Amino acid sequence: MRYLLKTLALPPASSLLLALLALVLWRRYPTIARVLSVTALVSLWLLATPAVSVALMQSLERQHPVYDPDQLAASGAEAIVILSGGMDSRAREFGYPVADEHTLIRLRYGAFLHRKTGLPILTTGGRLYRDTTQSLAEVMANELDTGFQLGTTKWTEDRSRTTLENARYSARILNEAGIRHILLVTEAFHMPRSVSVFEQTGLTVTAAPTADSQIEDSAAKRWLPTSRALNQSSLALHEYLGMLAYRWL
Repeated sequence: MRYLLKTLALPPASSLLLALLALVLWRRYPTIARVLSVTALVSLWLLATPAVSVALMQSLERQHPVYDPDQLAASGAEAIVILSGGMDSRAREFGYPVADEHTLIRLRYGAFLHRKTGLPILTTGGRLYRDTTQSLAEVMANELDTGFQLGTTKWTEDRSRTTLENARYSARILNEAGIRHILLVTEAFHMPRSVSVFEQTGLTVTAAPTADSQIEDSAAKRWLPTSRALNQSSLALHEYLGMLAYRWL
């Protein structure tokens, strides 16, 4: 139910629901219907433009800027925590579950920092669906071993289903190992919410963001709608929605 509500609250579904509501109200409340239809169209167009999507992403990314890797190496952190994004549970071409694009981006930077610092790695992420054979953390550990040639991951936290649970369950494992200071690896737009919940567990967190967004050089292209820009807007709004939900919790 949570995933359904989240999908409906984010673009493009939210704009399409406004348009559908406009159709339902068109005969009895034409003025309201016109406002809703224009709002749906304009919001969908704006959210699909690089100018708006990058502005939304950078409003999150600026909170934890990308650091020089030498600064991260000298931070005093004792472990690297890599947050999961998602996975392809079918992956027929491989024959076993593999990390999706977002998870691979995070794993790539986590592997780089491991080679730079020698710090042990914790991967975190549970089973999103009941029929999933492996947890996200296990898939990530396998990618680090086979794809990035890092050997065995030190810890795998395989119970969590949200970023909040990532933090809580990872902190328990790290506290038992005597770890108090971590490098937290995730995409730049996801970092503000992630740092907040990890710090609430009592851990000292040094943000290690990756893959910050870039604005189009051409002013004209910034206002041409693209599927990539719409996806970025959805990701950014998802983060703000998550922050709001965590405040309520």
